[in-house]
Amino acid sequence: MKAVIFTPNVFFRFSHFSISDVWFKNFHIPIDSNNIKRVIVDDMVYILEKELNSDDIPIIIINLKKDGIFWGDKSDSVVFDRIMTVARSVFTDAVSIPSGWRKHREGSVFSIQSTPQRLGWKSRLHFETRPKGNADLFVFSRTEETIDFRILDRHLDIYQEAKNSLAEAVLTPVEDINLHESHTGIVLTQRLPQGFVQGASLEKWYENKLTTEQRSFVGKPHDGPVRLRGAAGTGKTLSLVIKFIRDAIIFEKKEKIVKFGFLTHSFASVDLVNSIGESLDVTGLLFGQGKKVKLEVRTLYDLANKNLNFELDQLIPLSLDGREGRRLQAEIINTVLREINESKISSCQFKEISPDLKIKYEAVLDGSDKRFVSEIMNEFASVLDASGIRASEEKGDQYARGSIQRPSWLLDLPQEIDRRFMLEIHRRYRKHLGEMDTLSVDQMIADFNSFLDSNRWDRIREREGYDVLFVDELHLFTSIERQILHKLIKRTNDNEGRPKRPAIFMAYDLKQSPRDTFANYGGESNNLFSASTGLQNSELVSLQRVFRYTPQIADFLADLDATFPAIDMPGEWVPYSGEAKLSSGAKPELVVFNKDADLFGTVFKAAHKVARTIDGGGRRVAVLCASEELFDKYLKAAKVQFEGKIFPIENREPLTGLRHAGKRFIFSMPEYVAGLQFDTIFLIHVDNSEAPLDSDDGCRRRFISNIYLGSSRAEKALHISSSMTRGGKSEILDMALARGSLIQIEPEIR
Repeated sequence: MKAVIFTPNVFFRFSHFSISDVWFKNFHIPIDSNNIKRVIVDDMVYILEKELNSDDIPIIIINLKKDGIFWGDKSDSVVFDRIMTVARSVFTDAVSIPSGWRKHREGSVFSIQSTPQRLGWKSRLHFETRPKGNADLFVFSRTEETIDFRILDRHLDIYQEAKNSLAEAVLTPVEDINLHESHTGIVLTQRLPQGFVQGASLEKWYENKLTTEQRSFVGKPHDGPVRLRGAAGTGKTLSLVIKFIRDAIIFEKKEKIVKFGFLTHSFASVDLVNSIGESLDVTGLLFGQGKKVKLEVRTLYDLANKNLNFELDQLIPLSLDGREGRRLQAEIINTVLREINESKISSCQFKEISPDLKIKYEAVLDGSDKRFVSEIMNEFASVLDASGIRASEEKGDQYARGSIQRPSWLLDLPQEIDRRFMLEIHRRYRKHLGEMDTLSVDQMIADFNSFLDSNRWDRIREREGYDVLFVDELHLFTSIERQILHKLIKRTNDNEGRPKRPAIFMAYDLKQSPRDTFANYGGESNNLFSASTGLQNSELVSLQRVFRYTPQIADFLADLDATFPAIDMPGEWVPYSGEAKLSSGAKPELVVFNKDADLFGTVFKAAHKVARTIDGGGRRVAVLCASEELFDKYLKAAKVQFEGKIFPIENREPLTGLRHAGKRFIFSMPEYVAGLQFDTIFLIHVDNSEAPLDSDDGCRRRFISNIYLGSSRAEKALHISSSMTRGGKSEILDMALARGSLIQIEPEIR
C-alpha cells in the first residue's frame, strides 16, 4: 500500500478505538463503524465519512511506501497517537505539541521525536502542513535519527496521487470486505480511558443522566462566575464539558458570534475534555466547523506560550504541562542545592541558617527526604517569581529583611540568612534556566500575567479574549494563575451600560490538590476566590452524588477526610459528603509488608494477575505509588522485572496511548492520573515516614491529599500497602481502621 488517508473528523474518532498491531497491516474497520467507510483506490486506503459529498476537504495522508511511517513493531501505536496529537494541533485549537517531543520547524515542514525514550527516542517523524499549498497534513517520513531537512525526500508524488484519487474515493461505495472486530485489530472501546462511558447523546445526558445539581449547573446563564464544587467522582469534569458543548451549540444555532475557552492544568486533562467532547459533539464545533462559534481547549501554559510568542525569541518553555513543568523544576532545584553544598564560599556563607532549615537541606543532599524541594517550589511560585523578586535588587533586599509579607503556610524562614539562602537558590536556579534558553512554568505565568495588564493586551482583548471561559482542576492552579482568568474575558457592558461580570465556570475539589499553591500570596486572606482573582461572590453549585466508586470506598474516603488538618479556607474546606451510587463491593484492604522488596514483588504480581483477567484489560488496573522517591526506583526495576507487563505514566502529557495498554497494568503516581478512573487500584507506600506525626500541617495536608486522590481513582477495589522498612502504616489510616471502613489483612509473600 502507498498511503492511508483520513478526513480529520474520522481520524479524530479513532481516539475512541483500541488498536492492536494487527490493524497496521491492512487498516480494516469493523462492521457498524458508525458512518465510516474504507475504500481502496490505486493501492491507497481511504477511511472517510460515508456521507461525504465533496472532495474539497482537508485530508491527512500517512505515507506507507519508502521511509514509511509504520515499521511493524510495538512503536506503531505510539507513533499513530503522536500523529493524532499533531493533527489536533493543526486542525483544531484543542492542543499544542508537547515541548518534550522536541519539535523542529523549517517553513511548512517540521519534525518531532516519534517515540518516547523508552522506545528509542532518536527516531524522527516528519510532517508538511501545506503540501503544494493545500490545507492538508502530510506525514511523509520517519527516520532512525535526525536528518537535515534539505536532503529529505518529501515524497510529494505520493501526496499528489492521494489528492488526485480523493474524488473517486468519495464516490466509491462502501466495501463488502469489512470484517468482524476480532479480525480487524481495532475495537471501539465502551469506556474511554478516563472512565467516561460512550453511547448516550448530548441531550440524553442532559435530560436523563445528569443529577438535579448537575443539570442546575449546566443550565446556568452567562451573567457571572459560577463555581462547581464536589468530591472526586461526582462528575465535575463531565458537567463542565456538557455545558461547554451544549452552550456552544445553542449559540451556533442562534448565529451569535462567540469564543469559548476551556482551560486545564495538564495535557492529560485536555485529552479527557476532547475525548468526552468528541463523543457528544455531533456538530463538529470542536473540529473548528462552527460558522459563528469558536472553541479552544488548552492548558493555561499552552495559552501563555501562544500569546507570548516565545518561539520568536528562541525561548523554549520548560513545559506547557503544569505537572510535568514542576517535575523538571524540581530536578533543577536539586542540582542547585548540590552546587551550593559543593561550593566552599556558599557553604561558609550559609552555615548559620536555622537548624530546622539545615535538617531539611541535608535530607535532600543525602537523598533521604526530598520534601524541601517542594517547599522551595512553593516559595518560588507564590512569592519570588510571582512578585518579581530577585537577588541583588531592591525587592530582594526587602524580602531578605522581612519587609515583604509571606503566607504563614509557606516554609518557615525566621532569620534574614534563611531568606538570603532562598534568594541564592533562586538566583542559581534562574541562571540554569538562562543557560538552557528556557523559562520555568512559574516565570512564564508571571510574564503572562504582566502581559494581560499591558496596553498591548488592552488593544487586542476584544479580538483575542474569550466571551465565556470554562476551567477544570481549579484546585491545581496557583494564586497567580487564578488572577489571570478574569483578564482573559472580553470586556462587555449590560443594557444599562455597566460592565458585565465575567462568565467563568470553574470546577474544583481542594482535597485533590497535592500542592499548597492554591493559597494566595502577599498576606491576603486564604480565600480561594479573593478580590485579586476577580472571582469573588461567584455562585456556588455543590455536587453530592458519587458515580465512580462503591459505597465501601466512599466510606473509607469519608474516614480519610476526617484526618485532614484544619486549614483556614472559609467556605471551601467542607466535610466529605459523597453519596455513592454504584452497587456494593469489597471493603478496602490494608497490607503491611516487612520489606520494600516484598511489597514490590507481591503487589506487582497481583496487579498483573488482575490485568490479565479483568474486562477492559490492564488500563482498568493501576498501581499508584505515594512516594515520589520510590516511584522512580520502582519504575527502573519494573521495566526489567515486569517487562511487557506495565504501562508507565510518568507525566501528564496526552494519554491517548492508554487505550492500547492491552493486558499491561498502569504504574504511576496519584497526581499523574488525576481525572482517570480504574476498576482496581493498588495504592502502595502509604507509610508513616512520608508524613510523621511531628511534620507540619503543610506536609501532612499534601500527603493526605495524595492518598485521597489515589484512593478515589478506584471504582470497585482498593488495596493499600505499607512497609515496615519505612515506619509501617501511616497513622492517617487509623480512623478508617478503627471505624471498619478499612480492614487489615496479612501479606501473602510470593
